[in-house]
Amino acid sequence: MSTRLPLALPAFAALASVSLASGTRVGFKDAFATARGNAFVATADNPSALYYNPAGIARLDGTRVSANLYSVSLSSDYQGPGGSASIDEDPVHVPAFYSTWKPEGSSWTFGFGMYAPFGLETEWPAGSPLRTLALRNEQEFRTYNFSAAWQVAPGLSLGGSLTYNRVTTDLRRGIGVFGPNDLFRFDGDGDAFGANLGVLWQVTERNWFGVSYAHSTRVRLEGDAQTLPVIPGESARATFEFPEVVIAGWSFRPTPEWNLEVNLDWTNWDRLDTVTIRKPSGPVALPFNWESGLFYEFGVTRYFGAFNVSAGYCFTENSVPSSSYTPAVPDSDRAFYSLGAGYHGERYTVDLAYHFADGGKRGVSGSPASLIGATADGTYDNSLHALALSVGLKF
Repeated sequence: MSTRLPLALPAFAALASVSLASGTRVGFKDAFATARGNAFVATADNPSALYYNPAGIARLDGTRVSANLYSVSLSSDYQGPGGSASIDEDPVHVPAFYSTWKPEGSSWTFGFGMYAPFGLETEWPAGSPLRTLALRNEQEFRTYNFSAAWQVAPGLSLGGSLTYNRVTTDLRRGIGVFGPNDLFRFDGDGDAFGANLGVLWQVTERNWFGVSYAHSTRVRLEGDAQTLPVIPGESARATFEFPEVVIAGWSFRPTPEWNLEVNLDWTNWDRLDTVTIRKPSGPVALPFNWESGLFYEFGVTRYFGAFNVSAGYCFTENSVPSSSYTPAVPDSDRAFYSLGAGYHGERYTVDLAYHFADGGKRGVSGSPASLIGATADGTYDNSLHALALSVGLKF
C-alpha cells in the first residue's frame, strides 16, 4: 500500500497540479515574475528567488515572507480518426510560500520555501476515443526548499539550496478488451532529496546577470496497481526521472525606473525514457522518451515609485515527441503573453498578473498504439488562461 504524507504537514503541502508546457514543468512561481514572462533569474529581488535563483535572497534584508497563488485553466480539443474529445478543466490552484531571514550585520541570508516545480492534472472523458490511452491522470511534485546565500561582495552573491521532494502519482487508462468499464491504474508515491545553486552578479550599474541550476531528481514510487476487472489490486513500483533545470538571464536597467530582462530556461527531459511499472502479474512499460526544451523569456517593468506595471512574453518548446505521445500530457509549443501590476511598499507588497498561452494546433502521427490498436494520432488545439496573486510582508 502507498504511504501518505502525515496530516500534520502544513496546508501548503496539498498542492494541486496541472500540465503546462515542456512536459509537466510548472515554471510560474511568483506574480511579479509571471507578469514579466517569467524573466526573473537576473532580478531575483523578492523571496520567490528561493525558486528562481537562491543567490538573490542575499540582497533581502530583515525577515520577509511571501505567498503566491497561481490559478490556471487548461483546455485541449482533440480531433482524430476515431472521433473527437475535449478537456476543459475548472481552474486549478497552485500555491507557493517563501520566507527569508538575514541577521543584522550578516553577509548571510537564510530561506525556506514550498512550491510545485512539476505537476500534472488532466482528465479525458470516459467515452472518448482516447480512453485506452489516458483517462484521469495526476502527478504532484512538492518541494520543500532550505536555502542559504552569501553576499560575497557588493555586486556578487552566491546561493544554494537543499530540497526535500515528495511525489504522488495516479495514472489511469482503459484497457479495451474486457468491456466498457475496464481500467488500468497505478497509484504510488515516493520522495527524494535534491540541490539547487545560483549566482547573481551586478557587472555594472545597469547590467545584472543571473544563473541558477536545479539538480535532477530520481524518485522511486511505491504503491498499488489495478487491472480491472481481472486484478483488483496488487503491489507495484516505478521510478521516474525528473530533469535538471538551468536558467541564465541578463537584466538591463537603463534607469532606476526601468528593468528589462531576457532569460534562457532549459529543462533536460532527455532523462525521462521508458518508465516500467513493476508488479507481480507482469510489468507495464510506459514509453515517454521526452526531449529537452527551452523557455525563451522576455520581460519589462516600469516603476512609478512604489507602484509598477510589467509585461512579458514566454515561448516554451514542446518536449513530448509524436513517437511517444500521450494525451495525458497534451504538450505543444506555447506562446505566453503576460501583463501585471504591483505595489512594493516599505512593509507590504502585492502583485497581480494574468497570462494567456496559445498552443495552436498540433498534429500528432506515428504515436504508439494501445492493446486494441487505438493511437493518439490526430490534431490537438491547446490553450490556457491563468491568474497569479502574490502578497508579501517585511518585518
